[in-house]
Amino acid sequence: MKIRCKRGDFLEGVRVVQNALTSVTLPVLSHILMIAKEEGIKLVATNLETTIQSSFSGEVIEEGEICLPGNKIFEILRELPSQEVDLEIEDSRAIIKCGRSTFQLLALEASEFPEIPKLEEENIFLFPQDKLREMIQKTSFAASLDETRQGLNGIYLSIAEGEVRMVATDGRRLAFVRISKSLKIPEVKTIIPLRAIQQLMRILGQGEEVRTGIGKHQAFFNPRLKEGPLNQILLISQLIEAEFPDYENIIPKEYKVAIMVDRDTLFRAIKRVSLLSNEKSRLLKLKLKGNVLSITANTPEMGSSYEELTVKREGEGDIGIGFNATYLLDGLKNIAGEVRFELTDSLSPGVIKPVAGGDEDYVYVVMPIRIEEE
Repeated sequence: MKIRCKRGDFLEGVRVVQNALTSVTLPVLSHILMIAKEEGIKLVATNLETTIQSSFSGEVIEEGEICLPGNKIFEILRELPSQEVDLEIEDSRAIIKCGRSTFQLLALEASEFPEIPKLEEENIFLFPQDKLREMIQKTSFAASLDETRQGLNGIYLSIAEGEVRMVATDGRRLAFVRISKSLKIPEVKTIIPLRAIQQLMRILGQGEEVRTGIGKHQAFFNPRLKEGPLNQILLISQLIEAEFPDYENIIPKEYKVAIMVDRDTLFRAIKRVSLLSNEKSRLLKLKLKGNVLSITANTPEMGSSYEELTVKREGEGDIGIGFNATYLLDGLKNIAGEVRFELTDSLSPGVIKPVAGGDEDYVYVVMPIRIEEE
């Protein structure tokens, strides 16, 4: 194999697929498969659950395939000058030349690389990249990192009746977002792994469409590139074959009191008070009395903090409840303008949602922390 290409194009191609590299289990999984053919140069990386491909243009002097150590080729390309790069394979060694620099890298045979998944060409649709990015941002943070709870280790995607829904939960909080969009495909209900979602976020652009396919065992995402050094990017992910909780029954339908307050005002107050919250529980005590919401943190070995906010409210009666500060902040990050916080009692979940605007179909549910009566 022998190629010549722009250093920037090669670097960007490696940067994209590098997201799928892993050093666990098999040594070849830390390598990038490079395939040079007359029509272009393709790079592939996989962790067996997720596969990412990128392609770019270059002069293919001699066709071939080889596995290059992913992190090392990225480091080399990053430090090279912005000139043309020559790469040639000799006896399982990659010889890289750029300007007056020469590197020799030990490589692996392409035959050692896992088989590239074949696309399940079904349930294919186009979806705006910016909208997909927004929906993922509003839900993915709530997915569980506990690998023993497989059904919660991803984002639940539902497409039906002119709606696209995404839901994620770790059992202590739940994030739900939906948009109205008719897609001419059969009903879809599946769970996409969190790791694949995180990798997808790193390769999505802004504004252009992403060609998406949801099969029985895999999903693929093919961002439509408007301009740039890459010809194509493709992410293929295995799906989680497990049951997702009945999220519709988790979201409370009734409440006793609703608090309306500017999101930035509440966010900053929670962030300030939480500076003296317990590092493990991150407990904040919220107390609504009349139109005053008080927020308190107390850690005996450090001290305490307190802040009051004047809020608008619906419903009668006072209420006191405890929440994890980090969970509250995570939910508020995804809302702009005025926020609505619905509460029932000290043991029932709280519901955070926007009051108005383009986010009206976003709901965040957070479980309380039991607090001792004062």
